[in-house]
Amino acid sequence: MQFSIRGLLALFAIGAFDGIGVWGIVVVLHATWLTESQRMIAVGGIVTVMALLAAWAIFVWPAYWD
Repeated sequence: MQFSIRGLLALFAIGAFDGIGVWGIVVVLHATWLTESQRMIAVGGIVTVMALLAAWAIFVWPAYWD
């Protein structure tokens, strides 16, 4: 399989977005000052933002390359 430099850049961006998201989820789950419901809301928000960023990198970003 051969990837173009743009494809590799997209994969790197998705990996970076998801790495930051996982780090954020770990931080939120370890937070002792939040209640359980606040933790779940924060995790849901982080997951939603990460899914939107990944969708943007997959579907919208390539439209600007050509």
